[in-house]
Amino acid sequence: EEDEDPFDTDCRKAFLRLVPYLCKMLRNLLGGGYSGDHDVGGISDPFLQVQLLTLLRLLGTNNEQASEEMNDVLAQVATNTETSKNAGNAILYECVQTIMGVESEDGLRVLAVNILGRFLLNRDNNIRYVALNTLAKCIVEQKQNERDSGLVAVDTGADANNAMSALQRHRTTVVDCLKDPDVSIRQRALELIYHLVNQDNVEQLAAELLNYLVLCPREHRSDICSRILKVVDRFSPDDRWRVDTLITTLTIAGREASAAVQSATTVYISRAPADIHAFATHKLLKAIRDDDGTQTGLLSVGIWCIGEFGDLLLQPYTYTP
Repeated sequence: EEDEDPFDTDCRKAFLRLVPYLCKMLRNLLGGGYSGDHDVGGISDPFLQVQLLTLLRLLGTNNEQASEEMNDVLAQVATNTETSKNAGNAILYECVQTIMGVESEDGLRVLAVNILGRFLLNRDNNIRYVALNTLAKCIVEQKQNERDSGLVAVDTGADANNAMSALQRHRTTVVDCLKDPDVSIRQRALELIYHLVNQDNVEQLAAELLNYLVLCPREHRSDICSRILKVVDRFSPDDRWRVDTLITTLTIAGREASAAVQSATTVYISRAPADIHAFATHKLLKAIRDDDGTQTGLLSVGIWCIGEFGDLLLQPYTYTP
């Protein structure tokens, strides 16, 4: 039936009754209780383990009772699976997908994020790419669930026990991925960093975005400038930092920055207090002098600012970073 709820079918109800048996099968596989004929690299039948985890994810989605029944075995898979072999990593990845897909406990989600954090340290770029992609997807889904339920974002402090705070503890590892030679890894890391920004770390992560803006391919600069603007709009700690960050963005990528970034910079400068006017005018004049004339966005904002507040250039001013 077209209107049939996919989570309330006779087939699904029949399989839900088998969740304890499926968990028992998975637990037996972990204990090596099956024939060695199906071992791969010392791991008992990884193909069957992956299929069982996939089925558990389908059954645990939007079902708290089934999710609770599988919590223990998921924790066992996450903690007891060998990580030095590709077969083990495949099982762990599927386990993480299942933990994030069902109604699992916060502690289990933290365990899943920590597994992905370990993946980021792997030398295999495929594993690192998968980890970055999965982390970004998890964050987007968590934020969407919070919006849908009308919840305020949970505390991301170091002592908070949730997936987002666990990911913040891997922030340095994610930032290091921006230095990877593989452009696909850098782009995934950039996407993840954008989702990691909050009031507490905005200055540090914005600096990392600006550093990457210097090194990234020119065709990516426009998008990064727009992302920096969104971060500044939402999390800026004060007017001076906001204006300073946007001017630095235009200094690095004024040629690629969109009209929206240039317009926002002029608006923020015009609405700022008088001391910010002086700061912005002197900084823009110096930037224009140092530029070779190719950063058109910088020239556009700089000429406007000098036209509006040029008299401030005649007054003594000391810039203290």
